[in-house]
Amino acid sequence: MNDVPAVDFQRFYLHQNITDFLQQCQVAASDLMALSSIGTSPEGREQWLATITEPSTGTADSKPAYYVQANVHAHEMYGTTAALHLIHTLLSSPEARDLLSRVTFYVVPRANPDGAEYALSTQGEVRSRVTVNEKINGVVPQDLNGDGMILNMRWEDPAGPFAVDPEDDRIMMPRRPGDSGPFYYQCTEGLIHDYDGGHLRLSVDNYDFNRNYPIGWKHGTDTAQYPFANPEMQAVGDFLFSHPNVFAGIDFHGGTPAILRPDSLADEEINESDLELILEIGKMGERLSGLRLMSSRDYRASWRKPVVLPGNSKDFAHFGLGISWYVIEVGWGYSTAGIGPDESFDALQETREREFMRRIMRFADEHADTDARIVFVPWEDYDHPQLGPVQIGGLTRAAVSHVYPPEMEQISDGTTSFILEHAAYHPQLMLSGCEAVRVAPNLYRVRGTVANIGFLATNIMSTGLKSRTHEPVTVNIVHDQGVEVLSRPRAFEFDALAGRGGAQPLEWFVSANPGCDIAVQASHPRGGSCSHKLDLA
Repeated sequence: MNDVPAVDFQRFYLHQNITDFLQQCQVAASDLMALSSIGTSPEGREQWLATITEPSTGTADSKPAYYVQANVHAHEMYGTTAALHLIHTLLSSPEARDLLSRVTFYVVPRANPDGAEYALSTQGEVRSRVTVNEKINGVVPQDLNGDGMILNMRWEDPAGPFAVDPEDDRIMMPRRPGDSGPFYYQCTEGLIHDYDGGHLRLSVDNYDFNRNYPIGWKHGTDTAQYPFANPEMQAVGDFLFSHPNVFAGIDFHGGTPAILRPDSLADEEINESDLELILEIGKMGERLSGLRLMSSRDYRASWRKPVVLPGNSKDFAHFGLGISWYVIEVGWGYSTAGIGPDESFDALQETREREFMRRIMRFADEHADTDARIVFVPWEDYDHPQLGPVQIGGLTRAAVSHVYPPEMEQISDGTTSFILEHAAYHPQLMLSGCEAVRVAPNLYRVRGTVANIGFLATNIMSTGLKSRTHEPVTVNIVHDQGVEVLSRPRAFEFDALAGRGGAQPLEWFVSANPGCDIAVQASHPRGGSCSHKLDLA
């Protein structure tokens, strides 16, 4: 697989770059990878899906599957880099071949292509998507000076809430006692709807796709009208509900580096067996990736109340699908500048506004020759048609939100190692001790055992037993014409099989002439399928 394209760790990928990479992968490894789309964005971009498995051992949907998605939040495009690294490893590493004989990987490198394209091309402020919502004195973001970007506007005013950092004049900092000025007002670059000279506000609705999942969804924290209202997220939901073979997954995000586990319930309210499993796998991920396993409840300053994020992917996966799922926060501008969670969580606001920003800018200066991020644009005078003389430029969202691109090579090595090990925990059905014994003329007793030799139970989590994607383990006899299964029921259905050897006995009585062939066949979407052929002597 030498023709599989290498991942570019020097920059972040635009949509066309992703398309080219995936198409090249498909050509280079057409025996392992199929390229399709789970949906089309409102602006017409495909939500690409790479389906990767070894076809000689079964179709993609006949095996337990591992799902990976990235870049749900627009400015977290470095998650795409990690997802592409996983794809490259699956297609080029000989060690991955054995895993692909047993597991299917579904990888969506960019779940939110419109948002990411907006973030990369304009540097504008956006969570997942912004739409104009005209308001009196509302700033409608747009590029005014023709540089292709949507940056900041500032203008001097003695009552302004911002001042220039005396140590680094690129940094605009909220004013504090003792600051000498000059002082400024600052807002997003754009025109003002129905301006009457009053206080400015943004004239947009800002959507957060990771608050749009149905489990724990709240209207007050999601701009959307209802769960899965955003077409990109509906496509994700439709895919996961229609693929009951998915047993585990990862959702790549950006922020303080961590592996986040399901946590909408306090630990004492989560099923103990589930929590033990979540912690065991999470600690394995911590060891392999170097990222700290955390609950979102602790993803905060120590003095703040526990944070519960409604409508997020990890709680949808755990409570809605019953699968093993983590959110990986790969990093951000703070971590790139050497500011880790122990320092950032409990930092004073002044420290965040001043010292942390100085460290971020020092790092950018020291790595200017290799850093493709645009973290600062020099201020440029502009005659605003409503505000008069202003300046456009300043720090971009990349300064705080974006990881230094070359750093993603080491990060991706760790996250890919975690994913491959996590995927190896899949359920796996096996038939053992199958035999057919003649007990009377043309009458045979067929016995055997169906077992799950994988690490995870077929229901994965206790919540999987009540999931809408839950299906039983089914075992039946496939036979030639002239063979009749006399037992009732003809097929066994077991609600679930525990991992690491959970088993159930099997027995049928079969009417057949000697010499006929039968096969015992077991299957489960998340446990795969197996069969054992028997000759009736």
